[in-house]
Amino acid sequence: MNTSQAGGYSGFGVAQNEVQDLSKALEAGYQVGSGKTGGSALRVESLDAALKVTTYTSSHIKFWKKIPKTPAYSTVEEYNETSSYGGSGGAFLGEGETPQSTDASVIRRMKQVKYLGTLREVTHPAMVVHPAHGDLVAFQAQTGILWLLNTVETNLFTGDSSLAFAGEAKQWDGLDNLIDPTSVIDLEGNSMQEADVEEATNTILENYGFADNIFSAPRVMSDFVKTLYPRQRVEMPAPVNGRVGMSVSSFGTQAGEIESNPNVFIRKQPVPPSAATSANAPASPASIADGATTGTTGDHTKGSPAGTTYFNYVVTACNHFGESAPTAVQGGTVDITQANKVTGHYVPLTITNPGTIGAFPPEYFRIYRSVASTTNTVPAAMSSYSLVMQVPTSSQTASGTTVVNDVNLQLPFTYTAYVGEMTPSVLSFRQLYPLMKMDLAVTGPSLRFLMLLYGVPLMFATKKWLRLINIGEMAR
Repeated sequence: MNTSQAGGYSGFGVAQNEVQDLSKALEAGYQVGSGKTGGSALRVESLDAALKVTTYTSSHIKFWKKIPKTPAYSTVEEYNETSSYGGSGGAFLGEGETPQSTDASVIRRMKQVKYLGTLREVTHPAMVVHPAHGDLVAFQAQTGILWLLNTVETNLFTGDSSLAFAGEAKQWDGLDNLIDPTSVIDLEGNSMQEADVEEATNTILENYGFADNIFSAPRVMSDFVKTLYPRQRVEMPAPVNGRVGMSVSSFGTQAGEIESNPNVFIRKQPVPPSAATSANAPASPASIADGATTGTTGDHTKGSPAGTTYFNYVVTACNHFGESAPTAVQGGTVDITQANKVTGHYVPLTITNPGTIGAFPPEYFRIYRSVASTTNTVPAAMSSYSLVMQVPTSSQTASGTTVVNDVNLQLPFTYTAYVGEMTPSVLSFRQLYPLMKMDLAVTGPSLRFLMLLYGVPLMFATKKWLRLINIGEMAR
């Protein structure tokens, strides 16, 4: 730099403090928003044009893509279920003898079509600016579709049309309720093994089905793969380019080969929400109280250590909008002695509505239970409780009660897997109208539209599918 002369500057030279000021003025800096100064005000902000998806994508939707789809022609779909081609009488005859009369066993069944939808809106200014991620209407339509498919995929497994105070619930029946209740294998907290899959497919075969698919949580399949490592049941090829490990894409069984479908929408039994999931959810129940254990239809021997065990309950109230916050942990623990277990005692539970119902009464309850323990302690954290039952409410009046028995069918913190025949003669999704976009009238400077789907899943042969319940996790 040239030195200062006669109060001015020679050439392009500047004093040191002026150099520092110039440097500060030209720094890009890290300021963002409307308060930027100096060089930050001139900086072009970088916003990645590619939207980063941090949740599920269409590739995670597996059951919906596979289930056969057929048209529905009414809001109530009727169908015939054939359970037998005739009686067990003899078909052999004497010469000139007339055969005895035999008739097929046919049952007429029906299912109500259910309606799913989501409202999306894009303002006019948002449509005329240059958005970072392309057409906002198309973006909203795409996210609306994925949001709906989340509900579809989940409820194809867990939907329950009985969860209503009166009549039928707005949700359809998923596999948990479509499959015959006797077509179940209870793993009682153990991880899934090859023998369990073999037994499931053989049971289906004995009911004249050909299982070709199994749907399970990724964790269940991961634990299954781990069982193959030490047993060396699969011949492992030598590592190529350092790659080791294996995956199971299908199972070979005596009943045939079935395809493995790990599905992220099949989750471990959930824990209670920390707060109401919707402003229109019912108020929390006042209490859930247990009575003296009794009966002979319970099975509290499974999923619990020998001797006396202890656990506790919390409950939430639900409607088709959402789920309430859970009740506080109630009183002391429930204790089941070994003698109670041998006798087959169950736990009678009484759920009491709040003193004020409000505008949104409960339609059903979700009951959560802690894991059986040898220690007589009451877990305070809601994360210590897991869903074990869902029951329709018997009363929607203030302080009304609903009574239900916990027979220990579902263990807390476990998984369910589904095995069956994925053919149109066994399982179908009847569509009254496929997934569609319906524009609403323009009444302001915004575009509003609906994403809608009308349909219901039907199962024509309920014993050609089977559930593996109470699948536990391997210790890690």
